[in-house]
Amino acid sequence: MASELDTHAKRHGVLGAADWSAPVCVTACDVKARDYGPAVKSHEYLDTEEVLHAKVALLASMIRESNEMVTYTGAGISVAAGIDDYATPNFASITSDEMPRVRDWKDARPTRTHRVLTAMHHAGFLKHWIQQNHDSLPQKAGYPQHCLNEIHGSLHDPGNPVVPYEGSLRDDLFAWLHHWQERNDLCLALGTSMSGFNCDSVPARAAEKFDEDPQSHHGLVIVNLQRTPYDESASLRIYAKVDTVMPLLAEALEIAEAVMPMDAHPVFDPAEGSVVEEGSDVFAVPFCGATGKLDPDSVTLWDLRPGAWVKLTGGPYAGQFGEVLSKSEGGHWRIKFSRCPHPSFPGARMKPFSLWLGSWWVQEATNGNGILPGGKIPFVNVTPEEAAAGTSGGSAATAAEDVDLQRYQRLLKMGMALGAVEQRMTKDGVAKDQIFAFSSAATAA
Repeated sequence: MASELDTHAKRHGVLGAADWSAPVCVTACDVKARDYGPAVKSHEYLDTEEVLHAKVALLASMIRESNEMVTYTGAGISVAAGIDDYATPNFASITSDEMPRVRDWKDARPTRTHRVLTAMHHAGFLKHWIQQNHDSLPQKAGYPQHCLNEIHGSLHDPGNPVVPYEGSLRDDLFAWLHHWQERNDLCLALGTSMSGFNCDSVPARAAEKFDEDPQSHHGLVIVNLQRTPYDESASLRIYAKVDTVMPLLAEALEIAEAVMPMDAHPVFDPAEGSVVEEGSDVFAVPFCGATGKLDPDSVTLWDLRPGAWVKLTGGPYAGQFGEVLSKSEGGHWRIKFSRCPHPSFPGARMKPFSLWLGSWWVQEATNGNGILPGGKIPFVNVTPEEAAAGTSGGSAATAAEDVDLQRYQRLLKMGMALGAVEQRMTKDGVAKDQIFAFSSAATAA
């Protein structure tokens, strides 16, 4: 165990003070932290109280000096909400005793870490949040959807459902991730092992940019009980529970009074004048009614009443139709989808399933915010007749007006073979005539 922290940088980060004492191992578990990725063990460490406070003070000064800070969060920030860190081996973690039990992740409540990060955003310190989890706890803490990249999917966005390990990330969210990968000047990684997912390029690049030019980039700060592959390249390495660090950080940034109390719930109000009829769940949104794209010059009705029909505008089920079934006590809408083409078996259809729309989406959509700045809303309304025709026709093709061919043009520019791009278009449900036209144009170019 001692050999794991065999350098000063692994113990404290590049900027750590020379006289700081080493972290203490509080849980010994000599197995890999993940079945995949680098061979990092599951031992847990804690900084001494004196060192912890010194590290938090240094972190606060780094945050005050930054202008474009992002946070990159993993399963560790949601354990205190009762959500298991399912990728970590089962052992006696020091977080186990404090973990509440929730029967359904959708019922979980945000932790202190979620609430402090939200207060940091509203105070201007945190500009963007890259969330690996699916639990919607940032939004439940009041963090705005349009500043949050749920890169691995969400329990409360039918246009961005949870992405399985073998699944594909949304192209627009992946591009947004890379935008902030280059734009940020400080990356705060919380509760994540960073063991090999594509999006780990964000913290990795932050460490690289600090190494290249420490005057223009503050680098990577890691808060985690277990070691990570990036400890030695981090500017600052903190060994502690995230829910211990973040309240201390709020105090150091002088925003503790702005942190939402643990028993408080945010209120999501529609934009002024957007409610068509009080209590009806019908709203006016500035998006195109056919494509779901932002269009400030038009007004589309978003009908979320039971019995209303919708068509998804993005994600793995783009172009599929669903029916609004109900609204939960928490204000979230349940939407049922039937006869959707199976993503892995051409010609087969999936069993009926439900997806959820979070209550905060009304506030976002009525204020002109989609899944990302300038992006689409998750779905648009259609008539029952349109939905019936779409589900009974047996076609998995995406409507022509909804297809963004630029994404496939980008794949060609990146060097992907035309045949591979055609296969991707077929898998995405693009109509055959559009694939033919695209291929013809690409060949002629």
